[in-house]
Amino acid sequence: MLKNICLIGAGNIGSRHLQALAKITQPLLIQVIDPSSDSIEQAKKRYEEVIKSDSPHKIEYFQTMDKVNKLIDIAIIATSSNVRYQVTKQLLEKSKVKYIIFEKILFDKKLQYDEMKSILTKKNIKAWVNCSMRTDPFYSNLKKSFQNQKITYIVYGSQHGLISNAINYIDHISYLTNCYDFKVDTNFLDKTPIKSKRKGFLELNGTLNIHFKDGGEGSFICYPSGNAPFFIEILSEKYHCIVRALDSKSLISSAGSDWKWQIKTTPLLFQSQMTNLVVSSILKSGLCDLPPFDLSSKMHLNFLEPVLKFLNHNSRKKFDYYPFT
Repeated sequence: MLKNICLIGAGNIGSRHLQALAKITQPLLIQVIDPSSDSIEQAKKRYEEVIKSDSPHKIEYFQTMDKVNKLIDIAIIATSSNVRYQVTKQLLEKSKVKYIIFEKILFDKKLQYDEMKSILTKKNIKAWVNCSMRTDPFYSNLKKSFQNQKITYIVYGSQHGLISNAINYIDHISYLTNCYDFKVDTNFLDKTPIKSKRKGFLELNGTLNIHFKDGGEGSFICYPSGNAPFFIEILSEKYHCIVRALDSKSLISSAGSDWKWQIKTTPLLFQSQMTNLVVSSILKSGLCDLPPFDLSSKMHLNFLEPVLKFLNHNSRKKFDYYPFT
């Protein structure tokens, strides 16, 4: 029997989710919904790049929700943040959904976080947020090395989407240390926002510092120009790891190895290699390794509210929403 998957949002990240769904061996009916014909065509092309001729899946593409299934096993909401709440609400008015995977940044208005929590609770829907570093085997396995330690976590590089990706790093720090209580320091951000690569949204450059209750620190640095490569550096009193995602390499040293550096090949997964693992796990057990909606929702607001305050303090235009995605 086919399991019903609904993917809403077929843009860049949505089409990568779709490629991952193609890898699942369990037969699926996949409905892809996006109002943009260009996005639908891109998703079709990317799906056809990876789908096998003997695939057990059936796939349908729509530009509206008129023909969406009444019963959905898993919905993946991969829209921009400014429409994600409305799109999800519309889907849940039409269909009974068991599980939802939300892309981040979740929503662009504070009230929508509590409202969506109430909707999910009322309809008994289990949901997660796609902060996917904790599902990547390499990043996940670092937990054994850093658990219950105070860590320093540094991200740096040029033009890597500081605000749109920061929740990923905050979530990963919390996952590694089991500390979810943090404060955001915006004092070293560049005061002038820039246009995001995604039309209609903003980004910030500079340094965003995160102070965790256990004494851990996050420092996310984004240069506004140049081509400084993207690095993640994580260190504690017992372990030191530097990841260069660009060429899938990591440098690791530890107290246990007398702090001698080891260069390791680090096969980091793309989204098109992870969603299949998450969806398969949910279909099998009703569980997955992504952060649950309630937890991630609180972390989103704890992060976004200080950033919005910073933006309004330094911008001529005043925002009553989070202009990030």
